[in-house]
Amino acid sequence: MSKPYGWAGGILDVDLSEGRISVLDTMEYAPKYIGGKGLMHRLAWERLPKGTTPFGPENCLMLTTGPLTGTPAPTSGRMEVGGISPQSIPEMYSHSGVGGWFGAELKYAGFDGVLIRGIAPAPCYLCITDGSAEIMDARYLWGLGSYATRHELKRIHGGNTRSLVIGPAGENKSRIAAMLTDSGNAAGQGGFGGVAGSKNLKAVCINGSGSISIARPEELLARRSEIGRRPSDNPLVRGTDLEYFGYSLSPVSWQKFNLSCTHACDRACMPAFINLPRASRGGYHCSDFACIGQMSAGWQQSDVFGEEPGVEWPLWQHNLERGLEVIELMNDLGLNQYEILGGMVPWIVMSAHEGLLSEKELGFAVNPHAPEWWVKLLNGIAYREGFGDLLAEGATRTINTLGKEKYGQTLYTGKRRFKGIDMPTPVSLQQAWGYAAHYSGRGINASVPFPDWLLRALTWMTQSRDSNNDTHHRSRAQDLKAFRAEPYRGVNGPRMAIWDEHRSEIKCSLTLCDWAFPIAYYTSAESKLFSAVTGIDTSEEELDFIGERLKNLQRAVLIRNNDRTREVEIAEILPFFKHPDGTTGAVIDEHEFAVLADNYYRQRGWDESTGWPTRAKYEELGLTDIGGEMEKLGKLPEMIQQ
Repeated sequence: MSKPYGWAGGILDVDLSEGRISVLDTMEYAPKYIGGKGLMHRLAWERLPKGTTPFGPENCLMLTTGPLTGTPAPTSGRMEVGGISPQSIPEMYSHSGVGGWFGAELKYAGFDGVLIRGIAPAPCYLCITDGSAEIMDARYLWGLGSYATRHELKRIHGGNTRSLVIGPAGENKSRIAAMLTDSGNAAGQGGFGGVAGSKNLKAVCINGSGSISIARPEELLARRSEIGRRPSDNPLVRGTDLEYFGYSLSPVSWQKFNLSCTHACDRACMPAFINLPRASRGGYHCSDFACIGQMSAGWQQSDVFGEEPGVEWPLWQHNLERGLEVIELMNDLGLNQYEILGGMVPWIVMSAHEGLLSEKELGFAVNPHAPEWWVKLLNGIAYREGFGDLLAEGATRTINTLGKEKYGQTLYTGKRRFKGIDMPTPVSLQQAWGYAAHYSGRGINASVPFPDWLLRALTWMTQSRDSNNDTHHRSRAQDLKAFRAEPYRGVNGPRMAIWDEHRSEIKCSLTLCDWAFPIAYYTSAESKLFSAVTGIDTSEEELDFIGERLKNLQRAVLIRNNDRTREVEIAEILPFFKHPDGTTGAVIDEHEFAVLADNYYRQRGWDESTGWPTRAKYEELGLTDIGGEMEKLGKLPEMIQQ
């Protein structure tokens, strides 16, 4: 049998309890589910039945790549990590994307994915080499930080080894533990580092010498050039001056350069630095930051996301060197940067200001300006020491345990202004499903204006985590204008949200960068790249149809496993958006949002009263077997109406 274009052809199936390894045929799933997140949705349906717990042996930790992974398609080196998430509330099926070179190396070793279930009797790691895999003893690695673990794996298996590892936070089953690649990229959201730790799995390492067959390589390179030819229209731009979110880094005296975070990326959007002095201990280190990482140097000192500077909210202020050391420590311990910087530490600092938390609870004074404070806090979380044992459960669970009304809804009375207006802010910045706010008009990205944050509410509503990591709402200007004219009752808002959701499914299945795609000026880019690599000529509309299939498949998993309904989802979303936004003080109109949700469910072809797909929708999308199973479970809206 000839090797398929784009796909490696095999999926490793590993049972740590039994010590057994077998291989599944990728082509039983592709191209119907593409790969990456789409492949994971199908495997979740098959392997994660209702009642599966995140730290139990039955949970399946899934690592999946897509048909573009490992090819020259721009930004295609990404992969997906998923399973039942310990961070999500309630515990449910979720996912996390990760960049770097691990995904491409997995393909070069002959595999499109790895499924890991069971619990090893002792610490272990999985070693994959050109078509084979072996479960190895990791007792000598247990207890090491992520940097030392990656170094040891390279020493043993060679300098070209690619790895995905956990730190002490994962070993101690923190719900906010990350999995990190040897290039420092992380599957941060979801707590999958804790899932790996519960399985006694310290790492997965790979050496691959194979290649990926491409159907039409010249066409693929032409498509890549089409994207690169107009970098000014792309959100990721390779600049001559090193700049990050509006801050010029030129005055920084340390050696610096732009860094691409992922195999085949042509954008180099991450600032990296060499030989920075450490503040909490002696010596020097190298570090880089992306996304939320900039907040390690100072939490929202000024609003670089709005039309004009002016937001002042200095919850802490570090210089760049101290901030990068905080990132280094979080990575070494294996902690979720977004959870720490976007929700947990702001909550701690604001709560201390309001007299809710003190040295008595935390075990030491709240002083985020001092490097030593971060060392104590982060080590306490990773090793579950003192109050850190509760914080290791995540900010939302910590607040719920202490008392949501007092520790979550109290308003922060410190300096919080936008354009001269005082903005009352709840000390809890948690938005929904156990995750911190993100591009939702409040919290870390407070400058997103009304009504734009309504789109964020819609996309979070049906998710199991923070959806804005891969749904960045790359809307075309004319669509956004029409939506703003009639935000609650118009058809454009739901249509835009649905398009973004389908593109999210597609780019995380191919796989492509969750920030660079979709490209508003080149919406057919994904289908053209897919066609060139696989040789399966697929139009933009046909690929969007697959995106709809994948969204409905994920929907079925959440309905079956967690009894998701319209009522549950709207109730989850509303509380956060009832707080004023960070620009005009606007709050969500509960009645009007119900109309918006009606339009969303209707456009999706889902029942408006339950939020469930109908039998006809499952059949339309080629998911007849899913519809049949939902009928047996009484989860078709037709059965409720009868």
